[in-house]
Amino acid sequence: MWAWMKAVLLGAWLLNLALADAANGDWKQDWEKTVAAAEKEGEVTLYAQSRAGVGKALLAFKEAYPKININFIGGSGSDLAKKVMAEKRAGKHLVDLSVGGGGTMVLVYHKAGHLQPISPLLILPEVIDQTKWWSKKHLYSDPEGQHVFMAQGDAGSGIGAINTNFIKAGEIQSWWDLLAPKFRGKIVMTDPDSAGNIGNWRFIYYSADLGPKFIRRLLTETQVTFAENEHQMMDWVGSGKYHIHVLAKLENTENARKQGLPVKQIFSEKEGDTISTGSGHIIAFKNAPHPNATKVYLNWFLSREGQLTWQKLTGRNSFRTDISKDMIPYKDEQVPQEGGKYLLSSLPQYEDVKPLRKLVDEVLAQVKAKQ
Repeated sequence: MWAWMKAVLLGAWLLNLALADAANGDWKQDWEKTVAAAEKEGEVTLYAQSRAGVGKALLAFKEAYPKININFIGGSGSDLAKKVMAEKRAGKHLVDLSVGGGGTMVLVYHKAGHLQPISPLLILPEVIDQTKWWSKKHLYSDPEGQHVFMAQGDAGSGIGAINTNFIKAGEIQSWWDLLAPKFRGKIVMTDPDSAGNIGNWRFIYYSADLGPKFIRRLLTETQVTFAENEHQMMDWVGSGKYHIHVLAKLENTENARKQGLPVKQIFSEKEGDTISTGSGHIIAFKNAPHPNATKVYLNWFLSREGQLTWQKLTGRNSFRTDISKDMIPYKDEQVPQEGGKYLLSSLPQYEDVKPLRKLVDEVLAQVKAKQ
C-alpha cells in the first residue's frame, strides 16, 4: 500500500516538474522568437507625454535592446491625441505604444476602439505574475479592465499645507476640521476654473467620508480664496497671509520648507487619501506597425528593470512591489501602504468629473450671488 502511494506521489511530482519545465521552456522560446522578430522589424514607435524624466526613462529600453531603435515622439496628452486621431482618420497606423495620462487614453483612444488588450501581449513571467503588483493584481483605467494599464501610483498629498506658526500639530486631523470657524478666511486652494484643476477635487467628491456635502460646506462656510499659481499660494501660507493651502502638492511644501518657510504637509488617516497614476499608463494600439517590437517594449517597460528605471528617473512610484523604493524622493508619503485607506481616482467609476464640475459651479454661483 505504502509503496503504491509513494509511486503515485512520485509520479505526480515528476509530472508537475515536467509541466513546469515545459511551461518555462515555452515562454523562453516564445520570448526569443519575439525578440528576434522585433530586431528584424528594427524599431518601435512610442508617443509619450513630455514630463520630467519620462523621456530618459523610456529611451533606456535602447540599452537593453540595442538592435531595436526607438522612434520617440513627445508632447502634451492633448497634442498627441490630435496627432494620433488625425493619423487614424487618414488610415495611417504609425504608432505602436503610448505612455501618459489615463484620461486621454480612455476618453479618446479607447472610446474610438483603437486599443488592443494588454494581457495577450505579456510574455515574461515576472510581468504576468500579478502578485508582484500593488493590490496583487494588474490595474487598468478602462471600463473593461484590459486596455489602459496603470503602472504608476503615488499616494496623494493629503489635505495640504499649513503654517506651523499658526496651526499646532494635530489641530487638523480630518478634512472636516477645516470647517472650524477659526479657519474662516484663512484657506487658499487651487481655482477649480483653472485648466485641469477640477480633477484634483475628485477624491473629495467621490470619497464616502466627504462627498458633495463636504464640498458645499467648504465653499459656503470657509470664505475660501482661489488662486492659480501654486508657488504663490505656498508663499502666502508661509508668510501667514493664509494658514492653510488645501490640495497643496507635497513636493512644493517640502521645497518651501527647505527654503525656511514654516510649512508642513498634513494628512488624514480618517478619510484616507487618493492614489494618483499621473502619466504612468501604457497602451498598445491596434494595427501596430511593429507588433513584435511592441511586445518586447511593453514587457520591458513592465519588468523589474523597466520599472526601476522609471522610478529612478521620474521620481514616481511604480505599482510593482518587488522593487526598491529608496530612490523615490518622498517614499514614506508617496508609496501607498498595503491595507491603507485609498481612493484610486483613475478607476473608471471615478473618471467622470462632469457632476463634480456642475456641483462646484452651482455652489460658487450661489456664493457670488450672496456677496
